[in-house]
Amino acid sequence: MPYRKTSQWIVVCVSTAITSFCVYALMASLRTGNVKNAWIFFAFSIIFVIPLLVTLFHMIADRSPALANLHKKHISLGQKHKTTFIPHWFVTSGVIVIGLIILYTIIKWLFMYFQR
Repeated sequence: MPYRKTSQWIVVCVSTAITSFCVYALMASLRTGNVKNAWIFFAFSIIFVIPLLVTLFHMIADRSPALANLHKKHISLGQKHKTTFIPHWFVTSGVIVIGLIILYTIIKWLFMYFQR
């Protein structure tokens, strides 16, 4: 599948960028003493670091026989076929709604941060 590597790199780049912003916002919130926003950005950074770590594991498992064996035995539970993602309308709309909520939170934080 030629598109698999491209999609993995897209996930790595986007997840790294969003996680980096969330960690930066977390540090800025902690410096100003705003603990309420710090917890929100900590949760966002955890949410976005999970797909990053999973994708990095899959990229490394493609090259390492030991990790490929671990993946085959414990994670995929011996499945012979590749799992594919079929974007149904409710999954796509849920992702869009969650993305808009996260975007709203980030923009709201930026306005509050630069008004000080």
